[in-house]
Amino acid sequence: MSTSRNILRTLQDLITLGQKSDKFNRIFEGIRVVSSRKPGHIQCELDIEERHLNRNDTLHGGMISSLTDSVSTLALETIERKPLKSASIELSVSFLKAAKKGETILIDAETVKLGRTLAFLSVEFRNKQNNELLATGKHTKYVS
Repeated sequence: MSTSRNILRTLQDLITLGQKSDKFNRIFEGIRVVSSRKPGHIQCELDIEERHLNRNDTLHGGMISSLTDSVSTLALETIERKPLKSASIELSVSFLKAAKKGETILIDAETVKLGRTLAFLSVEFRNKQNNELLATGKHTKYVS
């Protein structure tokens, strides 16, 4: 089995473990790992369901923010020199366009730079059907 396939299986196992948790990692419920084209990268997809919506019937911004945190951390997990521990120190999201129930979003997360004590991560959210950019996120983590 190729290294890439092993990484994908490990990432999907981490997501499945989170889905079964009573903790916040249940946010992974419904997320599917699509690819990891290189160390430090992961692409996932999520079908937007009723439970993901805000009062305007669009994907809740808090969900996008949480996915920025969680999926970018998974991208960091694909690096050979991955940190033993990490903690978020900064997270920002730019919301560009709304997603609606029934749509599928692609979540593309990448480790931009891994330094001695900081990791810089980025995330793009796109509509799978038309490739429109929905949101971008930046995530900085302390690593040790």
